[in-house]
Amino acid sequence: MDSTPSDKIHVRLAAHESQCEERWKTVFVRLEHIEIKMDKLQSLLLTATGTVVVFLCGIIVTLIR
Repeated sequence: MDSTPSDKIHVRLAAHESQCEERWKTVFVRLEHIEIKMDKLQSLLLTATGTVVVFLCGIIVTLIR
């Protein structure tokens, strides 16, 4: 018994949906990792900025005295 064209399309569509679901899972996992790295980078940047500000304030105070 031969499959009808609509059966073939249904099988292909189901396979496509399954593949897309796996790809989206992978994308979301990667995005979560990127968000974690961005949070770490933001913390590092804020710490570095604070250090530079304190250092420059120290130089200004030293020059004023």
